[in-house]
Amino acid sequence: MKTILGNCTVIPCTGAPPLADSTVTVEGNRITAVGEGAFVPPAGVTPGAGLQPVALPDGSRWIDLAGGYLLPGMWDVHAHMGDLIPDPHNYLETEALTDYTIRAGRNAMDALRVGVTGVRCVGEDGFVDVAWKRAFEKGVMQGPRLTVCTRGISITGGHGHGTLGALEIDGPWEMRKAVRQNLKFGADQIKLMVTGGIMTEGETMEESQFTLEEIEAATEVAHAKDKRVAVHTWGLGGVKTALRGGADTIEHGFLDDEAVAMILERDAFYVPTISCTQDDEWIDSLPDFQIRKARGAAAQHRESVRKAMRAGVKIACGSDSSPIAEFNKRELECMVKVGMPEMDALIAATRTSADLCELAGDLGTIEAGKLADLAVLGSDPLADISAVRDVRLVMKDGRLVNLGPNEGVEDFFDLYF
Repeated sequence: MKTILGNCTVIPCTGAPPLADSTVTVEGNRITAVGEGAFVPPAGVTPGAGLQPVALPDGSRWIDLAGGYLLPGMWDVHAHMGDLIPDPHNYLETEALTDYTIRAGRNAMDALRVGVTGVRCVGEDGFVDVAWKRAFEKGVMQGPRLTVCTRGISITGGHGHGTLGALEIDGPWEMRKAVRQNLKFGADQIKLMVTGGIMTEGETMEESQFTLEEIEAATEVAHAKDKRVAVHTWGLGGVKTALRGGADTIEHGFLDDEAVAMILERDAFYVPTISCTQDDEWIDSLPDFQIRKARGAAAQHRESVRKAMRAGVKIACGSDSSPIAEFNKRELECMVKVGMPEMDALIAATRTSADLCELAGDLGTIEAGKLADLAVLGSDPLADISAVRDVRLVMKDGRLVNLGPNEGVEDFFDLYF
């Protein structure tokens, strides 16, 4: 199937400026042409109502995007599909794994419908991320592309213990076995909990937990299989230990000048999840001990992101909250709120995130030869980043995603919060 997307401004997220009044051609699942200039339909062919495709005499289809803004599909590269924060009904304590699995899949499919075509899952119970990845790849359901870490790994009693199927280990040899087990069951990347965090009671965010030797054991095994290692780490000590141990992505992360230099030297990625400390509405919904931590970290976290931006660190977009469909947008808004230019925020959520997932050769930008994962916005996100909420059309792998309401399907918030 050949699809012609016309009458749009293309934001390619390559670093190049937008292309006004442009046309993009998709054949099968790949972009074959990107160019300025309006598509002129054959005589007698008029645009479909509401961005509906119109059949052309040659068997292709044309979609008049009505002056919309076409950008690559967006990504969220720090997500827990089955997590609930807050969890007012205590589902995570009481539900069966089957219920958890269903909610995780619903969360991912909802994200696709708002233009999030790629998700990296950084800790899930029961290998549900692997199961949903395979289901989406096979076409059982239509969902985003998943890069999966399977179970997070923490020290005994460490950050995230007892949640989302986390493995609790101690020592380099137990670490090697845990990483090998995750790889055995299909992990694309490995996730380590290196310091304390906001969500676990009885620990500080600065508290280092894994030792250098344990981190080195994880990266040794993962890198031997060409797999990247992501590390949850807030405290500066943990950030630097993780980088010395070979970590590839720093999640959350307080940074000083030395830490920034280490990230650059290692060519690592930074996924700040800045909304965790800057989204006041979300923070106010948390238990008191979590509110105190998040508020106490806000200024240092904000300045860390600014240091990384000024230095040219590779920053990717991850929200760390569910539903992904909502918090991915909040993360982008918070990135801009702390000083990131709108174009840089879009690149963080497209090109850089695809690169982090080692898929930049096929995804993350609008260029001829790339896979057709695309989103159309009704207004300009470079003028107001909140335009990422105004999604009019989504294409994943060259196929249109149904954005219409499904009668009888309950809202995610109403179901779980």
